Amino acid sequence: MKKLFKIHYFIVLFFTIVSLISCKSLKITRPEEAYTPPAFSLKPSVINLPFYINLIDIQNSINKKFSGLIYEDNSLEDNNNDNIMVKAWKKEDFYINYENNLLSYRIPLKLWIKAGFKKEILGINVADYREINAEIALKFKTTFFVNKDWTISTYTVSDGFEWLSTPVIKIGPIDVPIKFIANSILKKNQALVSNEIDKAIQQKFSLRKYIQDIWLTMQKPIKINNEYNLWLKLNPQEISSTPIVSQNGKIKISMGVKSLIESYMGEEPKVIPNKGLPDFKMVKTLDNNFAINLMADISYKSADTLAKQFLKGKTFTQDKKTITVTDIKVYGNNNKMIIGATLAGSLNGIIYFTGKPVYDSTTATVKIAELDFELETKNTLLKTANWLLHNKFIRMIEPSLVFPLGEKLTQSKDLIQKQLTNNYITKNILLNGQLKDLYIENIFLTPESIKVAVNFKGNLSLTFEAKD
Repeated sequence: MKKLFKIHYFIVLFFTIVSLISCKSLKITRPEEAYTPPAFSLKPSVINLPFYINLIDIQNSINKKFSGLIYEDNSLEDNNNDNIMVKAWKKEDFYINYENNLLSYRIPLKLWIKAGFKKEILGINVADYREINAEIALKFKTTFFVNKDWTISTYTVSDGFEWLSTPVIKIGPIDVPIKFIANSILKKNQALVSNEIDKAIQQKFSLRKYIQDIWLTMQKPIKINNEYNLWLKLNPQEISSTPIVSQNGKIKISMGVKSLIESYMGEEPKVIPNKGLPDFKMVKTLDNNFAINLMADISYKSADTLAKQFLKGKTFTQDKKTITVTDIKVYGNNNKMIIGATLAGSLNGIIYFTGKPVYDSTTATVKIAELDFELETKNTLLKTANWLLHNKFIRMIEPSLVFPLGEKLTQSKDLIQKQLTNNYITKNILLNGQLKDLYIENIFLTPESIKVAVNFKGNLSLTFEAKD
């Protein structure tokens, strides 16, 4: 009986020793967690900003400046005894046009003219004056341009006149010089009318104020979705403009605002407004390059969860040795991912892999490429469990380290697109845009997550129309 007990004892002891020898425990130093700021910069976009000034608004504004009696000369003796008196009334609304970079005006007037002569003949003062009515249209033209500080400068000069009804004045043998009368009216009214026209345009359209308002408005984050707290943030940097043109009865100033455009999810992004308006800059053509920069996020927590779904409990067998994955942990080490896999079975402990996160456009996923054993792990396995170093184990792990991003990108694109369609961000500023192509600019690691810098290309415009 004692002999059988001893045999049983030695059998149990033998298998225990064999088990202890075959089931090795590993103690590998955990690779440090480290993060380096990404070495890339966001690409700026150019937002089209067509600015319209309605010619009708200018016309109405100038017409309000002039009404009733516009000009009056009540003396026959002034102007070197010219023997002419003139009164001019506004006949009808002034007409304004814009072409060849000039504003042109036609100002119809009703005239009352008293003209004649007064002479001494044989010691007797003889005078003969006649009164007539006539109609004339004075013409003016205005050069219109934008200064470096966004103020509008105008320069208005006479462009001649035309008789609407030609008066004939003949007093005895004397022909009254009609051209002289017209030139006199023009000469005496040119400064008055020109100044009033220039003043009306500059007061009606304070371009600097409008641009300053737009500049500050663009810097306010725009909330584009309440459910996901999705924000659009613009960081304008400079403004350029093409030459002023006329289009459909309006003066059009085509501007391009160079800006960084980003989207955020969460709390409203904090912004310190840049109140300094950049100088006006004229260019021949505008760059239509446009992109919205979006940061897509895959948290390490969600990456752990996804990896565990596929790997936890998975068993690997090689050369009659078996191990089971019991846990997975992912984190970052500068520009590489670290995957810690906890093993049980023929090998116990945590082994570490390294790999590079890359975006797969065909599946819209982030994968871990170039997966390999971490250096210390590899050295340790060479000494204790080189059977695990075969690529079969890595090939089992690698397909499970895939993190879907497509739904997030599609959802973000749809949410942003919705808010880029006929969206009045202020009373006079209409936002319109179209997202098209998607590009992945960079993938980098932060202490909380895998960040994917996404670039949506397309077109964007802010339409501003000056209104009262």
